[in-house]
Amino acid sequence: MNALLSIPEADLEPTPDFYVEAPDGRKDWTELQRQTAFLKLMRYGAPRVAIYANANAGKRNPQQAIREGIKSGVFDLIAIWRGPLVAYLEFKGFDKNGRPGRLSRNQIEFGNRMVELGVPAACFFSPYAAAAWLREQGFPVSKGIG
Repeated sequence: MNALLSIPEADLEPTPDFYVEAPDGRKDWTELQRQTAFLKLMRYGAPRVAIYANANAGKRNPQQAIREGIKSGVFDLIAIWRGPLVAYLEFKGFDKNGRPGRLSRNQIEFGNRMVELGVPAACFFSPYAAAAWLREQGFPVSKGIG
C-alpha cells in the first residue's frame, strides 16, 4: 500500500491501495476550487492531455444514474494520454466547519479496483501535487508546475 493518510488507517475501510494525500491544511479551498485550480494548471502545463470530469449524479437521482450507467464512487477526473495512458484523480477539500474531506467506501473500492486493473488512481488535496503525480505516471506535464 502507498497511501499517506491524515487519519488512522483503521478509519478507512476498506484500506486504500492507491495514493491518498494527507490534508494540506488549506481550509480556505473547497474541493471544487482545488479541482478548478488543477484543471487550470493542466490547461497551461499539460495542454495535450485530455482531462474529463466524470458524472457523479448517483447521489441526486439513483434510478436515473443506474439507467445511465453512472456508478457511485467513480473519481472526479480522468486523464488520458497516448499509449493509451489513463489515470483517475479524486480531489478532497475542507468543509465549512474546517474538516477535511474523506473518501467514501465506494470511492475506496473504485480506486482499489483501478489499481487491480493496473490503472493509476490517487486522491489529492493539492492541485500541484496532483500535477506532479501525473508527471510521475508518464503524462507530459511541464516541470514548471507541481
